[in-house]
Amino acid sequence: MAGMAKSGFLLFWLLLTAGLTAPGARAQACTPTPSSGACFKAYDAITGQELPRFLCVGRPVRLRDCSGKGLNPAQIYYRQAAATVCSGFTDTTTTFTPAAPGPLVITQNTQGTQGGTQGIIFSRNFEVLDAPVPTFALSVCGPGFVQVTVTDARYDQYFVQIGNDAPVPAARNATVTYPVSSPNTVTVIGRYNQAGLCTGENQQSFTPLPPPQRPALQSLTVQGGTAQFAFGALQPEYQYQLQIADGAAPGGYRTLAPVATGLTSFALPNAPLPGCFRLLLQDACQPTVTSTASFSICSVALTGTSANGRNRLSWTSAGSGSYTLRRTDGTTTTLLPVPPGATQYLDTAVTCGTVYRYQVSLSMGLTTSVSEEVAVATTAGAAPAAPRLTASFNLRNQVELKAVVPRAATGGQLTYLRNGAELGVTPARSLVDSVLTPDPAAPLCYAARFLDACGNPSVESPPVCPVRLAAEPANDTGTEIRLTWTALRGPDTTAAVRYRVLTLSPTNAVLASVPVAGLTYLDLQPPPNQQVVRYRVEATGAGLAAPSYSNVATVARRVKVFVPTAFTPNGDGLNDVLELKGRFLDSFRFTVIDRNGQTVFQTTDRAQTWDGRINAAAPVPGAYVWRFEATDQSGRRTSEAGTVTILR
Repeated sequence: MAGMAKSGFLLFWLLLTAGLTAPGARAQACTPTPSSGACFKAYDAITGQELPRFLCVGRPVRLRDCSGKGLNPAQIYYRQAAATVCSGFTDTTTTFTPAAPGPLVITQNTQGTQGGTQGIIFSRNFEVLDAPVPTFALSVCGPGFVQVTVTDARYDQYFVQIGNDAPVPAARNATVTYPVSSPNTVTVIGRYNQAGLCTGENQQSFTPLPPPQRPALQSLTVQGGTAQFAFGALQPEYQYQLQIADGAAPGGYRTLAPVATGLTSFALPNAPLPGCFRLLLQDACQPTVTSTASFSICSVALTGTSANGRNRLSWTSAGSGSYTLRRTDGTTTTLLPVPPGATQYLDTAVTCGTVYRYQVSLSMGLTTSVSEEVAVATTAGAAPAAPRLTASFNLRNQVELKAVVPRAATGGQLTYLRNGAELGVTPARSLVDSVLTPDPAAPLCYAARFLDACGNPSVESPPVCPVRLAAEPANDTGTEIRLTWTALRGPDTTAAVRYRVLTLSPTNAVLASVPVAGLTYLDLQPPPNQQVVRYRVEATGAGLAAPSYSNVATVARRVKVFVPTAFTPNGDGLNDVLELKGRFLDSFRFTVIDRNGQTVFQTTDRAQTWDGRINAAAPVPGAYVWRFEATDQSGRRTSEAGTVTILR
């Protein structure tokens, strides 16, 4: 009984596997037995080379039966998977192309011996290798050379081919310089030790470098310990270094800093001065082979002193050429004559207390070296002239004072006076006075004294008195406004003075300008819609180079509202609604209250009217209380109240 059960199970298994294979191909087992006789081999479809174990991604493979049993090709089936398969055989194709790297099991399902009916499943294990493009870095060197570094890490061995030359072995991450060969290409080939057919190639083209040109170092300027270099355009194919002459360094020059090729100037902070500098061009691959330097340029050291109203300048440099000395006093620049070969200069055309700035330039053929600027304050001299003062109100009603000192005087300090009392001491040539006397009719006059850098005081300047303006309504309604002001006093009391009255908008734009003779003006046409009217007086003459302005005077006119005592909302078109009239109704609230204290109408818009209705109900005759609250343009709040009657 046990033997019958075992035979029945074997028959069931054979029937099951026969049903899962292709028609006519019956599988006996999922693994070959030593006596099965099953056999197939893999070959490279391009070269015909047998592939015992390794296949390549993207390279076609041909399968061939090697059992020697004369099997019918139409009854030999193949499948590729991650493991041996026992069913689903429908494809008799013997050529395929691996698409992904990794382990691969190829399973063959064949008929048995000729005339037999029993199929055999046979599988082999392969490893599919990827063939990626190898990576590498390429640098074009001086004329005739390139530099290659294989950066790839996926292959076992690499070869480098320059142009059409034979490939040569290359080590990973080793930088090697090769001579250029036509065409201008570099090809890197990656291979595996186990599978010679799995190779990857990467080719890059390059453009040979142009011949190196001598750098053109044009100028050197020293400022604050920083050396500023200017030079001609650099060749981007090469690298550059700024160097300084140093007898202890190899070749007599020491490198200070690299210079980027996109620059035409370069600043070197804390430069080693004095010194002679050059710009060195080198090849990135073979710096000792390809190397050319600019002509040297040497710094110039300048010193200056002052005594007895004269300034003495001295300079030194390791370079040779012609010198030029430049002087500036803050407003004027002068080139001073320097005799050939001179290294000193005595400047006598100077003024005491003035700070002069000097620079000396050394021209050496096509290059120029400029020294650091030296400031020299001239000592001793005569007292300076009195400053010239102007005074004018700004739009914030502050008096702005401006003093003009003698042209040659720099530095020093000014003492400003208001009505004879000291207002402030400052080196600034301007001052703002925010403290005014309460009485607009009181005099307000300013003067100034100057103390130069040598400690010599000037006399006091002539007094300057700006215009003081006052404005007030000339009638109850404010439709006429009267202006009065004090006279302008300038440095020249004999010069005529002209006045103009300026009417300003709330944003200080000039709305009207009226020339006026005298010190009063009656404005009969103030801006009708401007509740707060602003005025300013412009005064010219009196020896002033620019107009002087008065303070801004304002007149705030009253907000006025007109409310009728009664209206008749009967639809006859006459006096049907309650509407507000008045002037300067810019910011207000108008409220109507009934006899019960309930608000029946409220508005902040003068164009909005009331037809007497309350919640759409018909108007109810009777008396109502109204209240008007407003804020004028100056921020002042007002309120009024009254009654209005609804009549039938």
